[in-house]
Amino acid sequence: MALEGTIKDFGLPDIFQLIGLQRKTGLLALNNGQESVTVTFENGMVVMADSLSKRLEDRLGNVLVKQGRLRAERLEDALQTQRATLQRLGHVLVSQNMITQADLREALQVQISQIVFRVFRWRDGDYHFAPAEAVDYDRDNFTPMSADFILMEGIRMVDEWPIIEKRIPSFDIVFRAAIDPALVEVGGEEDRPASPGTDGKGRSAASRIRLTPEEERIFKLVDGGRTVQGVIDASGIGEFDVCRTLFDLLNRSIIAPVGRGQTPEISRGVQGEDTAPSPFVGRAIAAAVLAFVLISLVARIRAPFTILGRPAFLEQTSKAVLGHISRARLERIDRGVWAYQLATGRLPETLSDVVRAGLLDARELRDPWARPYHYNPITGGYRVSSDEPGEAPAERLLSQP
Repeated sequence: MALEGTIKDFGLPDIFQLIGLQRKTGLLALNNGQESVTVTFENGMVVMADSLSKRLEDRLGNVLVKQGRLRAERLEDALQTQRATLQRLGHVLVSQNMITQADLREALQVQISQIVFRVFRWRDGDYHFAPAEAVDYDRDNFTPMSADFILMEGIRMVDEWPIIEKRIPSFDIVFRAAIDPALVEVGGEEDRPASPGTDGKGRSAASRIRLTPEEERIFKLVDGGRTVQGVIDASGIGEFDVCRTLFDLLNRSIIAPVGRGQTPEISRGVQGEDTAPSPFVGRAIAAAVLAFVLISLVARIRAPFTILGRPAFLEQTSKAVLGHISRARLERIDRGVWAYQLATGRLPETLSDVVRAGLLDARELRDPWARPYHYNPITGGYRVSSDEPGEAPAERLLSQP
């Protein structure tokens, strides 16, 4: 039996969390009246996402061209081959040496992540989850994302968008460098010299601007001609991370706006509108989205997975919801350690051994508050615990089945 309803009744954070906790496999279809998105899950992990108005493969090819990793004419050749053979576009591009496998992996991760995270900004819509025995996705080139990771990242983005959009209200804004690029150095505050000096060209060390590698990467793309969308396309980084970096550079007066430009066609993919949509829906709407997500986070799901429609809710604090996620991670760590023991005949020395064996995601070694979980051998078995007060540790004896 399927899980279905409206986003107003059962928020997207709840949907993702429920599918993740139940480790379900299947297809989640989302529709808000303007756009239809499908998200594929395998064992509770997101393994694929696509948009019907702008297919992933079309968007993937366009972004690779804008990044300079693929020539436009070669993309057209690859698309013709893909239509004739029904192979994945990525497979065609790599097998014909048009791009490297590393290029494909990076582009896929960014594109699928953006599709998933954008739906967290929807205010309304319908959802339908159809369980399946098995799903198909590019196992060689995409790393599955855990539902609770997507949940935490999605909430973080919705929380920060209203702040960012005060300075970057549209993706068609054009920025220019507000400082001499020759003054830029890559590094952090820890690299600042202990005493003022000059570089080889007679410039004061104190006058130089230090940027992180990611900030420098974005800064180099700000040329007075590219729009924000153009910077996103050329960077190969997700739109949220690009906008947050541009926001920081603006606040430090390292870049400045010069007006608006023509937003590339690629920006219309996810929303499917005839004109390039604003990436932000206004402060009032963003605040409403944030309030809706927070309300969803403090809701307690009582209905089982197979119940249709709106489940019963009981208000909880956000700490209790995060504790629920923490316990789910604790259980996954326990299963990973047990699987390691079954596969190797011995217990791991540390949880990192379980990660290296491919039985755990490294991100699951910390709770939602970024505190590490603890792993300790005990008489006849082991114990996995957290620092959350009142949370029972997961214990297992080796004699247990």
